Amino acid sequence: MNYIIFSGVPWEEYSYKRLLEVLPEREDVIFTGKMTPPQQTDSGIRALSLAEVHTLPAKDYTVLVSSPYWLQDVLALSPGYIVALLERCPEGEDGNLWDKYSGLLAAKADLVGTASERLYLEQLLRRSGVVYLSGDDPLSYGMIRRGERLYFLADFEAVWKKALEQLWCPQETNAEEEPWAKIQLRQRARYYLSMCKKLPQQPTVHYLAASYLYLLGDGCAAELLTQSFELMLLHDYTDCLHSHYRFFSAIEARRGNLELAVRQYEITAFTAEERAVSAQLQHWLESGQRGLVQAELFRMNEDGAAAVRLLAELDGLEARSLLLLNYMDAFQWEKALLLQQELETTAGGPASVVLQGSGAVASILAQIPVVEGTLHLLYGKRHAAIRSFLRAAGAEQGARTLFAEMADLEEAVGRLRGRTADEDV
Repeated sequence: MNYIIFSGVPWEEYSYKRLLEVLPEREDVIFTGKMTPPQQTDSGIRALSLAEVHTLPAKDYTVLVSSPYWLQDVLALSPGYIVALLERCPEGEDGNLWDKYSGLLAAKADLVGTASERLYLEQLLRRSGVVYLSGDDPLSYGMIRRGERLYFLADFEAVWKKALEQLWCPQETNAEEEPWAKIQLRQRARYYLSMCKKLPQQPTVHYLAASYLYLLGDGCAAELLTQSFELMLLHDYTDCLHSHYRFFSAIEARRGNLELAVRQYEITAFTAEERAVSAQLQHWLESGQRGLVQAELFRMNEDGAAAVRLLAELDGLEARSLLLLNYMDAFQWEKALLLQQELETTAGGPASVVLQGSGAVASILAQIPVVEGTLHLLYGKRHAAIRSFLRAAGAEQGARTLFAEMADLEEAVGRLRGRTADEDV
């Protein structure tokens, strides 16, 4: 297998060197940027400039991208597979811009990896194919030989290796073998269950244990969440209705206890928008539209991945409208645009696609020109992006803000490319 590394930092600061050592079936590995000859010899990695990378047969390569500002170049390259290595926003970068384009990078990726457990959980709630690039298990989970070197794999390294292998050769997956993503979820759940015993008065470890059990579909999630919620109250954290109690509605929705789940959500509904959602849930429940109730409870608990899986199987205008909302939340913007066009064609215009009560779809539809403009930017269509942003400004989105963001993105991309341009490698 061949790999191209798009780093956000020089080779000396690159934090995934160990993961490169254990890449499966490693053949040609290229670093986009500068490396000294000894560094290339020691690592078995060759360095190329960005211009040279664009001359490669990209379909034969998997790219490993650790800065969202490489996304334009990666899309222009059109590689065989994209692996997003998500990181928290570095010091000195615009946090909003970084998070937005990290979300877009993850949405375009075939595999997402991160060493941040917060980002790992966030991505699990948005999509499949997410690897946690850290771990706590001291045991070895296999080994790999690279030349004369022997590497003993940590738990997450074994999962990383398996995930990459299945990108290239999904047909070789053993039907009886547990999926790598579920293996890692079980590892994280076991770790936090053990921590609950060691730290019985810590609400956070109980909450994380509940989160992993929920993702595994384990009914014991409710018990761990109850312990976490009670501990929060004992510690006088009285603002935990949204962060903890609402989670019960997602757990009960997974179990199919929708009447209870709707009541639990209603207890946490304080704002006018939340009360409108609560009323809509009750309306759907009374009219027998249980699939919509379940999907919306997932969305309101930020579990867009579960909502999308469910809504993709449902027919009807409201189901498709909810699917549009979830695509937008997960940065699946190309899918959102296609679905928006389908909704307009089916329903006769945007006005007829508005969900009763929430107005959420109407708000999303108003953002469509901004979405179009951003995607034009990512595919190098600057003039088309400007036209879309001007159209959005006409809808009172604010041209100055949109063009300021475009300038900020171009500046960030320019800084990144500047690290690899015209360098002797």
